[in-house]
Amino acid sequence: MAWRLSAAALVGLSMTLTASAQEQGPFPEPGTDAWKTLFAVDPADDPMGESPFDIGQGTSYQTTLKGQLAGFDVGRVFLTVTVSDTGYSVDYQMEQRGVARWFSDGEAKANASGLFGEDGQIATHYYYNHDYDGEEKQQRTELFREAGSERLHLWSLPAYKFRQPVSVAEAENAVDPLAALVALAFAPVPHGMPPCERRVPVLDGKRRFDLVMIPDGKEDVRRNGPGRYSGPAIKCKLEQHKIAGYKEKNRGDVEGDMWVYLAEVPEEMRGPHLRYVPVKIVARQGIIGASLQAKKPKLVKADGTESKLH
Repeated sequence: MAWRLSAAALVGLSMTLTASAQEQGPFPEPGTDAWKTLFAVDPADDPMGESPFDIGQGTSYQTTLKGQLAGFDVGRVFLTVTVSDTGYSVDYQMEQRGVARWFSDGEAKANASGLFGEDGQIATHYYYNHDYDGEEKQQRTELFREAGSERLHLWSLPAYKFRQPVSVAEAENAVDPLAALVALAFAPVPHGMPPCERRVPVLDGKRRFDLVMIPDGKEDVRRNGPGRYSGPAIKCKLEQHKIAGYKEKNRGDVEGDMWVYLAEVPEEMRGPHLRYVPVKIVARQGIIGASLQAKKPKLVKADGTESKLH
């Protein structure tokens, strides 16, 4: 449903949760040379359990994005993104409420962190996600890539059943879904480029896709509830382009349209890797529309200095 679409779009996840019972192709054993020829991920028996590095102190963006579908409260996303001079961290939690519970018990918790390279791009990244859609439908995923490495550590429970390969060449420069959030909605763009003109390659463990933002003008966001963000925003059309890891019958265009609204970070709160923050997400499929709008969004420096966005 559209609410799930908009929440998933926020973190660059694929548009719907995928059941773990997909058929697996006739692939070689993980760890063998034949496997490594086909796949960029190395499945592990045990998780790392936590990020192996520290990003230091930075500025945090804190908000609760409230979800609405046809005027009903359908859930919320708790989001904290911290960006320092060396890296980033993300804490994300999605929960459904009200009428959304009629359709699904789906919830998700995720955390991620990463380090920037000398060129300002994300070079090292760690990601953990837990999708919950009832006791019988849960999926845990952990990804890690070190700077300069062609390959990624992957742990999943239940273990992923791969549909199609994603090779090292196809996974080049691809980041995890929460790293994509940082690259799309927080990072600056080169001087002279529109803020919405971005393309980020993403690998969620078994599927490779691009998230593409396209400029769609500016808009004054209107407050749709107490404490919600109201003010100027840059409107970006968000598209998902499937690259690899999909069955042929599933490689078609993603249905529906999505937009991300970015607010500029006040100058005194900016850093070399922090220029924008997301304040609204809109998803539309046919006549059904859903939105997420930031409630009480604020930026907090390590010394406690706050800047509230209105």
